[in-house]
Amino acid sequence: MVVVEREISGWQLAPGSKTSSPVTSFSLTTSSSSPFPDFVYTVSFPLANAARVILTGPDRPAPPHDNVVLPDAPLSFTVTKLEEHTCVIPFPALPADARDFDGSHKHREVRINWADSVLLEIWEEDGKGGMVRVCGDLPSRSYALTEHGVMRHWWMERDNVHLGMGEKAGPLDLTGRSFQIHGSDSACYDAYEGDPLYKHTPFLVSSPRAVAGETSRSTYAIYHTSNSNALWDLGRHHDDPWGYFKTFTQDWGGLEEWYLLGKGVQQVTRTWAEIVGKPMLVGRDWLGYLASGMGLGESDEPPAQELLSQWPEMCKKYDIPCSAIHFSSGYTVGPDGNRYVFTMNKERYPDFKGLVGGLHKAGIKVVPNIKPYMLDSHPSFDGLYKSDALFYSDIVKAPVVTRIWSSGVGVNGKGSWVDMTSKEGRQWWADGVKSLIELGVDGMWNDNNEYYLHDDEFLAQNDFPKKMRSAAPKGKATVGLLGRMVNTEMMAKTSHDTLVALQPERRPYVLTRSGNVGTFKYACGTWTGDNETSWKNLRGSQPIQLNCGISLMQSTGSDVGGFGGPLPSPELFVRWVQLGVTHARFCIHAFKPTPDDPSGVSCTNLPWMYPEVLPVIRSAIKWRYEYLPYFNSLMWGSHEDCEPTNAWIGWGDFASDPEVYAPEVLNGFDAWIGAGQLLSVPALFEGELTRQVYFPKSSATDDSVYFDLHSPHGVYAAGSKAEVATPLEHMGLFAREGAVLPIGKDYHTVTQREGPARTTPDGVDIQLEEEGGNVGLDDFRGVQIFPAPAGKSSKKSYTGRWVEDDGISAKPARATVELTYTSTAEEVTVKAKFVEHDFKPLWGSTVHVFLPLADRRKVAGAVEVYVEHKGRHAFVVTVE
Repeated sequence: MVVVEREISGWQLAPGSKTSSPVTSFSLTTSSSSPFPDFVYTVSFPLANAARVILTGPDRPAPPHDNVVLPDAPLSFTVTKLEEHTCVIPFPALPADARDFDGSHKHREVRINWADSVLLEIWEEDGKGGMVRVCGDLPSRSYALTEHGVMRHWWMERDNVHLGMGEKAGPLDLTGRSFQIHGSDSACYDAYEGDPLYKHTPFLVSSPRAVAGETSRSTYAIYHTSNSNALWDLGRHHDDPWGYFKTFTQDWGGLEEWYLLGKGVQQVTRTWAEIVGKPMLVGRDWLGYLASGMGLGESDEPPAQELLSQWPEMCKKYDIPCSAIHFSSGYTVGPDGNRYVFTMNKERYPDFKGLVGGLHKAGIKVVPNIKPYMLDSHPSFDGLYKSDALFYSDIVKAPVVTRIWSSGVGVNGKGSWVDMTSKEGRQWWADGVKSLIELGVDGMWNDNNEYYLHDDEFLAQNDFPKKMRSAAPKGKATVGLLGRMVNTEMMAKTSHDTLVALQPERRPYVLTRSGNVGTFKYACGTWTGDNETSWKNLRGSQPIQLNCGISLMQSTGSDVGGFGGPLPSPELFVRWVQLGVTHARFCIHAFKPTPDDPSGVSCTNLPWMYPEVLPVIRSAIKWRYEYLPYFNSLMWGSHEDCEPTNAWIGWGDFASDPEVYAPEVLNGFDAWIGAGQLLSVPALFEGELTRQVYFPKSSATDDSVYFDLHSPHGVYAAGSKAEVATPLEHMGLFAREGAVLPIGKDYHTVTQREGPARTTPDGVDIQLEEEGGNVGLDDFRGVQIFPAPAGKSSKKSYTGRWVEDDGISAKPARATVELTYTSTAEEVTVKAKFVEHDFKPLWGSTVHVFLPLADRRKVAGAVEVYVEHKGRHAFVVTVE
């Protein structure tokens, strides 16, 4: 594609601009004699470590969006230097409590030159008495116009790593590649080559590599608020005489561009959350094994309801705990074999409500699949067509009828997408969601919602709820300007709001396949779409997961085993499950059109489909349940502090370790499960029975060690490399010295005997194991601690916290436990206290402390007991 870029020139200081007294913005304009008259360029500082640039002009309105939650109250500043066509603007002073956002406390300034085109650069003190450039525009190619939008060019820092942008193909470092910023139904994509995938996330992080002994420049991120389609090129395109540069091309509208600065990726991600909103709090039951499979819901003989009603007994038979099940869209299939959202196939599902109630009794939550389009034969089609709730073509002067996916692979039919920017479209969607909630379901699975309409000139109603938009033009607007995925956001908002209205005491659960930045104010979960079964795609799922975490999509995972393609081999399935249980969202899901499926059920992956590896699969899933208290606490950390459950190993203080930027480490597959606590070392190659591992350091003086959770003799120094065992029975897991890892029972439990954790939305009480059911009580709490080995001299004190709650309430009471421990060569001292105690956990105030496998020391003053279900000794400690 050839893009014509027309550099905007003819800038001058905006009339009436104040430069000698405090102001909240600095503006330039183009004069009437400019080739591009009436453009306005404005710089402001919404936060002390964030600058915002807005560029608007004729036919380039400010991008309409709902992607920013930060109040529009820019900070004041004073221009310190103003000469002909140049100025210097210092960033506002950082507040004293800004450590979470920017612990550097560096002086920074914006330098602007407009002698030719606008040239903006950000500089900061270098720690040696001088200043160093952090980022800057490419001279004479900074701000240009395309047919309907804007193109931007920056210098390329070739020694930086580039991360984020949500759901992008591996490897982790995005440098040297280009990416489309929009979503597509990318079924069976290549996890290293596929682009675009499903999400629209124009948030790019650029971070310098650590160099031993040198003070690093700040990390920065660039965020564009527009929902318009775009393209990011990160040095793939090279065009002398400009050298190496990176380019952002936005298809429609003017520019709203944010620069975020901080000490490392952790801080710019935390700052971005202040701007766009923190991740939602995910309910505890969505952290266990989530079952799914199109084959289960597509069955005619036996009917799908019969298969699904047997699911609890199958789980019990094979000793596989399960927390929830997804109903694929097979329940909506009509007599012609096509899907009709919000309708019910009575032959397959004669008693849908009864089916849901039976699953609820077994402690299994239910989430049905819903899609935002319909064939022209849908019973609601004519009504929505006449009420202008479909997209409109100004060429044919009629609502848009196009081709939509309607049944099997590659099958489509004539139909329309529902315009969620219209009141009528949202009301129809809310009514459909309500009809499913009244059947007892626990959440909504918003699927097939990329809104790939293929023509940006189509018109949308542009009729949004009050306070939902900024700078939206009046009347109908082009899909290109509004952005296709604003509909994805409105779909999520309507699903969310309907759940809240009908189940106000419960945490709403909306799962979405696609999404723009604003979508995740309403959808608390997502996944990486319809992947394909292969070892390559298993490996690629890890960097996609990690960049999603940097981009605030922190409750995500892949379809374990692969959605499309052939059945995984037993070994591939084991390795995918072992990786999947370490991710925030663990779901086994597939569509496998394979006639000789050994499970006996066509078109799905099942935990028990390979008897020869079932014990290994069972062990991995039970590990996930044992660590559910840890994952639940990590999700609180995501919600409150924007810490990803799964983080790249250069997260936080570990960014100072030069070794994490080595190609084999940076673009490898190891990751934190809770940064600084638990290191995940998956085996992702066929036949890989050992792994080379690097154990990252948090500082140059870090002398901590890592403990192998599978071997009593595996203790490794931070900063070292080692060959470790990864037999088929397990992947590598290493706890860092000082970790505090709360654990529970290794099967499905509930946190209350009475209350929302025990009683489902349809009034069904979960049947407990003491009553003959599958579900136990969460009345045991262990905690694994990792003091310095007995032979290592240490005066360190370690402190960790974890959060407990009922896991379901919309406004949950909490219990926060703080545990501190120290050690000598002879014993370990442990003290635990409730920092908060509004929630009363079923385990009361007793925790069982586990030392590392080879540690034979005692816990001072604690009673040693044998914990049968763990097969290990522990020490009983009372939480004060």
